[in-house]
Amino acid sequence: MSPSQKQAWFNLVVITVVLIVVLLLYPFLGAFAFFGFGLFGVFGFGGLFYRKQRGQAVTDERDQLIQRRSMFAAYTGFWSATVAAAMFALAFYGVAGAVPVPVVEAAFFSGFLLVIVIQSVATLVQYGFGGSDARS
Repeated sequence: MSPSQKQAWFNLVVITVVLIVVLLLYPFLGAFAFFGFGLFGVFGFGGLFYRKQRGQAVTDERDQLIQRRSMFAAYTGFWSATVAAAMFALAFYGVAGAVPVPVVEAAFFSGFLLVIVIQSVATLVQYGFGGSDARS
């Protein structure tokens, strides 16, 4: 399994845990449950999958191409969702309406989450979801 695949699975697990924590805390803490999004800091450990091992390349051209395609898919999805959310807010709150702060906070974290999810899924799809990446 390539480092990119490992990081993609790691990202999906972290996102699942964060969402569970926030959803479990929301009934008790209300908008303060968004502090659970601070667990996204665990993403920083994803770089550990790219440690160089003796006599082995960490990534190759194929891995880099897959990462570029995944990021393109993620940002395409992000901007599409951002435009859709802006149009929804306009329709829901009206031209002179005020969007509540918790909605803006949720939109910010949801956008970040969307980018990571799409990138991770696109990476896994391009590798074929399997554990083999032609490295023997």
